[in-house]
Amino acid sequence: MLTNDQLGKWDRENFFHPSTHLAQHARGETPTRVITGGSGVYIEDRNGTRLLDAFAGLYCVNAGYGRTEITDAIARQAKELAYYHSYVGTGTEASITLAKMVLERAPKNMSKVYFGLGGSDANETNVKLVWYYNNILGRPQKKKIISRWRGYHGSGLMTGSLTGLELYHKKFDLPFPQVKHTEAPYYYRRADRSMSEEQFSEHCAAELEKLIVEKGVLERDIESIDLRYPDNYVFRLRNGDSRPVPRERRA
Repeated sequence: MLTNDQLGKWDRENFFHPSTHLAQHARGETPTRVITGGSGVYIEDRNGTRLLDAFAGLYCVNAGYGRTEITDAIARQAKELAYYHSYVGTGTEASITLAKMVLERAPKNMSKVYFGLGGSDANETNVKLVWYYNNILGRPQKKKIISRWRGYHGSGLMTGSLTGLELYHKKFDLPFPQVKHTEAPYYYRRADRSMSEEQFSEHCAAELEKLIVEKGVLERDIESIDLRYPDNYVFRLRNGDSRPVPRERRA
């Protein structure tokens, strides 16, 4: 292992870190962390500090670290064929077999598997598929998508537009005009503290309905992360109704 100072110097001189103030990082004004290993749900840095990776490697390590059955399988595949593309009907035994395995475990209404690189890439592809689908059906106007403030959907151009955080919009000419944002159903950060959870649910659903009517939005994205939706809110979205819903009808 290189000494901390040497590795840190190389890091600040050569590594372009996302979501990092580059000038401050290069000048050594920001903290750095070099991760050297991981086991299960824990990671360890170069100073020997063991940390619970509750973030799951930015949502990408769903199986945990140090799984020898996974690393062994990766090594075997890399020796046989490390990579090949899937364009114009080209496939590999590994990709074809994995697609079949995924579908065998997926909901019955799924018919095909499209492989991507990560969350941003997957959401960009989803939007392109929806737009392409509407174009070939002769519905070119059906392109608007509703997302929520505070929601995270990626850091690309389209996914950055969907992400409801101004940090991902400023200086990037985002969001795209096809993306509309509505209020996040985040009860614990509601602007009007006098609202009950029921009242806040009604308010958020009404705001969403208002946006749909005013902007003519035809698609909506009801997924987000890190927020606790009020019970009534999700029920209404699934039923396409912004009116009050008796508690006994919610399931």
